[in-house]
Amino acid sequence: MMVGQHVVARRPLHGSVHTLYMIMDGSTVVHTSISTPNADDCHAAITKHTRRVAAALTEKTIAKAKRKPRALRVKEAA
Repeated sequence: MMVGQHVVARRPLHGSVHTLYMIMDGSTVVHTSISTPNADDCHAAITKHTRRVAAALTEKTIAKAKRKPRALRVKEAA
């Protein structure tokens, strides 16, 4: 189902009259909702997800940079 320019998947909840709406960013579920999301809800959820992914990547990069480099093998002069 399209809400504005965003893809929203629907799935009926087992044993209930409600439907679960899943806001998608590509193949990733970004946010779920019981009520039908509007275009603003979709945009906010995707923006929040994008910021969260960027922050995680930044933390990973900083942690990797803080690691000590592996010991270099020193060649002996003959």
